[in-house]
Amino acid sequence: MAEGRFKFVAECARFNGEVAAYLDGEANPFVPSHSRECAPCRALLGDLQSILQAARELPLEEPSRAVWSNVRARLGAEGAFIRPACLRFAEELAAYLEGEARPFVVSHSQDCTSCGAALADVQLVCQAAHDLPQEEPSTVVWANVRAQLDAEGVFRMAPCRQFAAALAAYLEGEANPFIASHARECMACGAALADLQSIRQAARDLPMEEPSPVVWANVRAQLEAGGAFGTPVRGWRQILAWRWVPQAVPLGVLAALILVGSILTLPSAGVQWRGSAEEMASAPPVAQTASLAPLEEDSTLARVATDLERSFRANEASMAPDLKATYEKSLVSLDGSIEECLDSLRREPRNALAHEYLVTAYTRKAEILSSALEFDGR
Repeated sequence: MAEGRFKFVAECARFNGEVAAYLDGEANPFVPSHSRECAPCRALLGDLQSILQAARELPLEEPSRAVWSNVRARLGAEGAFIRPACLRFAEELAAYLEGEARPFVVSHSQDCTSCGAALADVQLVCQAAHDLPQEEPSTVVWANVRAQLDAEGVFRMAPCRQFAAALAAYLEGEANPFIASHARECMACGAALADLQSIRQAARDLPMEEPSPVVWANVRAQLEAGGAFGTPVRGWRQILAWRWVPQAVPLGVLAALILVGSILTLPSAGVQWRGSAEEMASAPPVAQTASLAPLEEDSTLARVATDLERSFRANEASMAPDLKATYEKSLVSLDGSIEECLDSLRREPRNALAHEYLVTAYTRKAEILSSALEFDGR
């Protein structure tokens, strides 16, 4: 019983909230349906509809002059009767009075009586202000003005300004005898120089902290993306530049990578034909070109990179998310380069430049994967 009474009251409250919009013409099936079920709401709806109908049947009366005057004054105060040209005149008037060339202000003031009168009044006020006699400010006013200007550095001497302009370069190590001499003569500048030198010395005395592996990896990836490492170093210099990885699996694959990479990066003159002069002369041109880029060694290098990537995928779950994302970005770029080189070699098997780029891409990929495994092992 209580639940039904509560529902009835809630529906009446909803009826009271929606009946005004219904009387204004909004479609709302709930209002008439509830009025049929609830006697008080039905009576209220009937009364309101009767009042509305009676108001519609009232004769139209002309408002009095006082009512129209009040309405017009209110609308005028809100700018309802101002024309766009008058609005532009009002916006540009201040700049015109400050001496700015605004031809529209002059032309509109000649066409519009009210704006012309406003311009004449303001010009009279400005002229009267100009004609006022000049008065000497009081001592208190001058003291306040001077203190404000002094706080803003208006009265700072020329040597002090020169000192401030050259101080940063002096602290960076630039030779400037003026800084030291002026600091000895000016107490304020000398104190500022002493404070900055103390701060610099304190910064130098701070202990050196080793950045975390994540920081190093992010820095390296950022420099790599920006091309800071330039053209990759090839041959034995690149192999010796690698850091040995303290893990057993990456160390084994890196050893194979060094062996294959040393063969592939040797110049063409260093690859000697292991046969007689007659065999070399009778060898077909394709075989001689293949000796420069043996497909078997390419496959070995690809397997080395694949083994490293397999180890990387096995350990990626334990990596920090930002570190993993950094390596993934580099690997995606290298995989795209490898695919382009392979596609070029499929079309032109004798393309030595494409083969060289392929070797470089595989080597870079192996180096990045080795770096990732090294950081994960720390």
